[in-house]
Amino acid sequence: MANSDLFLDQFNAIERRLREMTRLGRDSRFFALVDTAARNDQLVRRFQDDLRKFGDLRNAIVHERAGNRVIAEPNDWAVQRIEAIAKQILQPPRVTPHFQHDVFILSDRAPIAEAVTAMHTNAFSQVPVYRDDTFLGLLTANTITRWLGANVGEDLVSLSETTIGQVLAHTEDSKHVDFMARDTTLVDVLERFLAREVLGKRLEAIVITHDSRPNTKPLGIVVAYDLAKINRLLDA
Repeated sequence: MANSDLFLDQFNAIERRLREMTRLGRDSRFFALVDTAARNDQLVRRFQDDLRKFGDLRNAIVHERAGNRVIAEPNDWAVQRIEAIAKQILQPPRVTPHFQHDVFILSDRAPIAEAVTAMHTNAFSQVPVYRDDTFLGLLTANTITRWLGANVGEDLVSLSETTIGQVLAHTEDSKHVDFMARDTTLVDVLERFLAREVLGKRLEAIVITHDSRPNTKPLGIVVAYDLAKINRLLDA
């Protein structure tokens, strides 16, 4: 199959998907579809420039011919690039399986010494805390520091006698953790982190559960450090 045919197959699939996303009529030009979809969809926005260039290339393939011969035959790079973009737009990567793994959790009744040891050993900067199946909060290194700062002046700090629940009470912002379902797209995960940033807040982690409810078994966790990995996965 010629490169022009391979290119048009992928282009037409993208165009159909953009029409579904925007609900614009069939008379709407491809460029309008791209620009409209990009306003509300970060994945389309990431590829907006490429898609507009491919719109020009499609027009050259379809409208500029010498007899039955295509004048603008896409090179291999263009075909590979549009195939990669089509895959992202038609089948957006999900949070699972990329971030599905056993989640280390702690009980609020355990001593803070257990948390400090585990966080140091595993290089964790945050750990979800549960009582039985109920999520109580996200223990972070910052929370531990705040607890130390509040108590060290009186020299009353005991890592073995203080419970994780007592330290968790020093959490500065209870909204620094969120929950999302296992079928959430990576773009939506990224948007959730960015939305908090726009508000001048920091989202420390997103806990992945089957249905986004907090009091169900955690299936994975995405932390701020993972944003670079998400961006790599979203790059075509």
